Amino acid sequence: MRSLILTSILFALAFSAPAAGQVRIVGRVIDDLTERPLGQTRVTLLSTNGAPLDQTETASDGTFSFELNGVKAVRINALRMAYETNTTPPLHFDGRVFFQVEIRLDPDAILLAPLEVIAWSERPMNALHEAYERRLGNGLGTFITREQVESRNPALVTDLLRDVPGLQVSASASGLRPAVRIGRSAGYNCATQIFVDGFLMNRRRGIGGNYQPDDFRIDDAVSPASIEGIEIYKGLSTVPAEFLNPDADCGVIAIWTRRGG
Repeated sequence: MRSLILTSILFALAFSAPAAGQVRIVGRVIDDLTERPLGQTRVTLLSTNGAPLDQTETASDGTFSFELNGVKAVRINALRMAYETNTTPPLHFDGRVFFQVEIRLDPDAILLAPLEVIAWSERPMNALHEAYERRLGNGLGTFITREQVESRNPALVTDLLRDVPGLQVSASASGLRPAVRIGRSAGYNCATQIFVDGFLMNRRRGIGGNYQPDDFRIDDAVSPASIEGIEIYKGLSTVPAEFLNPDADCGVIAIWTRRGG
């Protein structure tokens, strides 16, 4: 795993004149490997001793901002699903009134802590799993249930998907985990959409009309032991409203984890 990389570009703008003692921080969070912006990233301002001061979430273009009063230094923590968390060194204001910061995150698998269950009680199903069970009953897509996962005991999630008709699991000679696509999307300039617990994990990337497919590598984010169920929709006519988006015509795979929701 590559080491975390943090790039902070700091400016003190004399012509920006907020109130005395006020500091404005604007920034962006990006993927260190692809340099695409990371939306839905939780960004937390910390004091130098680690106490939280403020919190926000990045926009779809990866941007965030804070305004502070009476604080001399802070650290910034960025946290996103399927990425290693990153915390900056202390940023000392020293009379500066404006900071611009770029934070890079490395992709990383979600590791589940070992757990020994001694006893448990019944608990109500959460809303996300209820919706999954309802769609499972409708039978419009292809489903892989928790029982099927346990009976097959696969090493990787992509091992579950290799035998699904109409799916292509690509090999990789570069050491990366394989990517998964609906077979019919191979002739289109888009990737199969991957959702994990309702969050869309990939989109087209590029500038203007020159978009490239952005394949999300499932095995880097989810392990078979964590899966409650998988939904696979190969055609736009079968995609439920919850998963419709501009790239849904290239197929949708929705993964629900046992802790999802």
